[in-house]
Amino acid sequence: MSYSLYDASIPLAKSALKSLTNILKLGEASPNAATLLAARIHPDMLPLVFQVKMVTDTSTKIVARLTGAEPHAWEGEVETFADCYARIAKAEEILATADKDVINKRQNELVTLGMGSAGTFEMPGSHYLNGYVLPNLFFHLSTAYNIMRKEGVPLGKQAYLESFIGQYLKQ
Repeated sequence: MSYSLYDASIPLAKSALKSLTNILKLGEASPNAATLLAARIHPDMLPLVFQVKMVTDTSTKIVARLTGAEPHAWEGEVETFADCYARIAKAEEILATADKDVINKRQNELVTLGMGSAGTFEMPGSHYLNGYVLPNLFFHLSTAYNIMRKEGVPLGKQAYLESFIGQYLKQ
């Protein structure tokens, strides 16, 4: 059995979105839910709502860049937990459209990546995934988790990992 570019990308992005949903639901149920979306780990870091935007945006850009399509243009603000869940649902819809064969064929094809003030870079699809997408996806998911932990939401490691490992455990 081979492990393909698709296998290393789309299922992980789907699991990250499920993990984000899990931890957001725990946050929404907490007594301080009204202040969580604006909460930050540190004043110079961006708030929880930004982390949600980045996890969803990064997930959908996997599909776009590894299939050669234009990235989804997100509309509207994310101001409530309902907005977060709607955005996650849209990202899940986009991931469901990912064509495994197309993604696997683009492993060595160049992907263009804009990195803000650092400029624009081209790299093979596998380098884009392993060097940029997955680290960013996990960074913003972990930051969302850590913001809520800092704010006193009773999250454990299992809330984060369940979506990743649960599908592989036999019950």
